[in-house]
Amino acid sequence: MFNVILPRILWILGLILAQTLVFNHIHLIGYATPMPYVYALIMLPHGTSRWIYVVLGFALGLVVDTLSNTVGAAAGALTLVGLVTPLLLRAFAPDDKLEEEFTPSIRTMQWSGFLKFAIAVTFIHTMVFFLLETFSLFDPLRLLIEVVSSTALTVIFMATFEKLRNTSRSA
Repeated sequence: MFNVILPRILWILGLILAQTLVFNHIHLIGYATPMPYVYALIMLPHGTSRWIYVVLGFALGLVVDTLSNTVGAAAGALTLVGLVTPLLLRAFAPDDKLEEEFTPSIRTMQWSGFLKFAIAVTFIHTMVFFLLETFSLFDPLRLLIEVVSSTALTVIFMATFEKLRNTSRSA
């Protein structure tokens, strides 16, 4: 049990540190900001209770908000993401895996299933995050560009993290 929980805690701490020290300072072309801390919710096992997703999402978002000075946008977005992630996982998981407990990864879901799941979760997170941050639909084109570019950049980083996690697990 301890050898399963400790790596996840280390990943979560690493994602928070990376977000606050590195990723918050990346703004490609003034629009795309990676937010790979969403990966902490994606790597929870299939059998995890929904309330754990919601509480972990809120707590993780609150820490990111505190360290990033984003005034509740991450907490609100991750709380909603925590609410819908189990439903999305059930929708994108392979049919043969739904009866057993598994951790979403490229090994258990293949690249296509994992990427669809990661894109859906990340898109919801970035959409809610930027809507809460701007609190306006005054410039919908800019909002759309920020959401799509940030989602793409975040998924690229999450795919890289997943490949690293999968490589380290097989070694």
